[in-house]
Amino acid sequence: MNSETMKNAHLYLGLTRRELKRRLELGQIDPQILKAQLDQNSRELKLDALSERWIELKSLDQVDKFEPTE
Repeated sequence: MNSETMKNAHLYLGLTRRELKRRLELGQIDPQILKAQLDQNSRELKLDALSERWIELKSLDQVDKFEPTE
């Protein structure tokens, strides 16, 4: 796990940087699974932001982001 990912990974888990490092060293947290979870969370946040922007542009109240509309 690179230092940039490590910089914010502790926030995702609600841990201090020291505690995250300790758990990674002890093998209590799998870095590959953590990275996959962070990547998925990042994609979901981007999708939410894009959906919100699209709603604003279309002046709509609600849109199902998983339903194709156009």
